[in-house]
Amino acid sequence: MDKIKENIPFILLIVVMALFMLAFFVSETSFFKTEGISTYTFEEAVSMQVNNNTGDVKLTDSATEYADENDIKEAMTINSSNDFQFLPLDSMTEASEDQLNELLEGKGILEGKGAAFIEAEQTHNVNALYLISHALLETGHGQSELASGIEVDGTTYYNFFGIGAFDHAAVAEGSSYAQKAGWSSPEAAIIGGAEFVRANYLDNSQNTLYRMRWNPENPGTHLYATDIEWAEKIASIMSGYYNSLGLEYDELQTENYNEE
Repeated sequence: MDKIKENIPFILLIVVMALFMLAFFVSETSFFKTEGISTYTFEEAVSMQVNNNTGDVKLTDSATEYADENDIKEAMTINSSNDFQFLPLDSMTEASEDQLNELLEGKGILEGKGAAFIEAEQTHNVNALYLISHALLETGHGQSELASGIEVDGTTYYNFFGIGAFDHAAVAEGSSYAQKAGWSSPEAAIIGGAEFVRANYLDNSQNTLYRMRWNPENPGTHLYATDIEWAEKIASIMSGYYNSLGLEYDELQTENYNEE
């Protein structure tokens, strides 16, 4: 009995160490992680989005209109959204250059640029099919004025992702950003665009289309676009490409809000 009493401190130390190791395992194991889940409820996030004067718009066949609270809430609703809004954009596609070039046939300035999209994916760990889908949306399938290149002081600059291209002066501001970034070739614009998305969004916990558009961790701030259907439109294009190429994809990250 005396020996047992003598060993009690040692036994307690072992128990404490075991509990510490278990807590560490739980916190670091992806099965238990809640990384990316906001401290805000969905309703709180909608309210913050509406009240932060983010200039949310909805596009109709005839005009661009400001979105009201119901429009925004519907667009933010997860259950009715395309699954690809929740695909981690740092997942690799494993698509070949030939497969990407097939998808880019007839896509204007983007045609034949499969190698550049693969280089962008490999260099910056940004999904190539996302990059293509995003570029197609922003450039009107490779046909827009900004995508075709804007000449500044004898050099033509390209911007395929609408970076810096705010709605009221998209061409002027988008080309200005491309000039500052040195995107003087389509390839540079593709790879540079991937670098921008990686640094400003994926590395900022906004690693899905949904999070880029709505930023659940800080609703109403640091949003990629003003079109409330922006994420859904890109997700729809991605979904079609994944299906046509028969590609598998990573687990979706659909948990974004505090459920309390």
